[in-house]
Amino acid sequence: MTKNLHILIFIGIIVSVLLHTHLKAQQDAQFTQFAYNQQYFNPAIVGAKLETNFSFTHRNQWLAYQPSFDNGGAPSTQLLTFNTALPKYKSGVGVHILNDRLGALNNLEVQLSYAYHVKVGEGKKLSFGLRAGMYAVTIDGSALRFRQPNDPYAAIAGKETSLKPDFAAGIYYQTPKFFAGASFNHLNQAGFNFGEGIKGQTLARSMYIMSGYVWEIEPDKFTLTPIALLKSTDFKVFSVEAGVLLTYNKKFTFGTTYRHEESINAILSVDFPRKTSKNVLHNIRIGYAFDYIIGGQSAKQPTSHEILLSYQIPVKMPLPPSIIRSPRFRY
Repeated sequence: MTKNLHILIFIGIIVSVLLHTHLKAQQDAQFTQFAYNQQYFNPAIVGAKLETNFSFTHRNQWLAYQPSFDNGGAPSTQLLTFNTALPKYKSGVGVHILNDRLGALNNLEVQLSYAYHVKVGEGKKLSFGLRAGMYAVTIDGSALRFRQPNDPYAAIAGKETSLKPDFAAGIYYQTPKFFAGASFNHLNQAGFNFGEGIKGQTLARSMYIMSGYVWEIEPDKFTLTPIALLKSTDFKVFSVEAGVLLTYNKKFTFGTTYRHEESINAILSVDFPRKTSKNVLHNIRIGYAFDYIIGGQSAKQPTSHEILLSYQIPVKMPLPPSIIRSPRFRY
């Protein structure tokens, strides 16, 4: 019954989103390998697994895209994450740094996440997360071209940066085979100003719902993981990414996803587990994603590329209190 409920929840997320077809330009960075970058979307994920995790992702979107003027312009994103479990405190902490370049705009964020984990059954965990950090937007006025000479942005001669605080919250539920999480980002809706009274963008509140189910086709050999990510901006526009990951021998993963009205994607990753002299299992993961653009291709380049490198090491569970023995009571 529980298994069927998890599958119904997963299917319900996809169907409910496909009923919404209104889309607009992305505000936050996007990643095809979102299953491996859950920390960026939801602070409640940090420490949910009993491990320490380092990860770096580099994404070139619309590779070789050239704007009408000057050089460069294709979106480029780098994400560095760290998180670790604190089992003694039933918690986890994490940090991520994101650099997202979009033509004349550059977004930089440094965020600290904390999560508290509650055991709700055998192998089941419910997590609550909070995030706080700084979000900086830099605009390069020299890279802008204006149709109207009185455009207020024409007053920006060089680079101007606006720095504001940013907050998020999330919830995450996991079992050995199922996971689902929801997060709400940019809760304070930070607004950015440049120069003297030049108003820039305001970060709209965004919502992410992610879910997946691990189906063991052949135990310890083949597993199939359907995954889905729902994205919403201001709870008015929605988009969805969904697909499947097939893992062989717990090392090789092949997958495909679809980003609503934008791209068809392929994912390949390889894990390199290794035991140390103390029998501690480390793992290095190398991942690659290829996007083929199907929406608005005339205004873009047809492919995007993404590379991921991560390292995981398990966290030791706290030892139980040692027994203090006294001869007085040993009889």
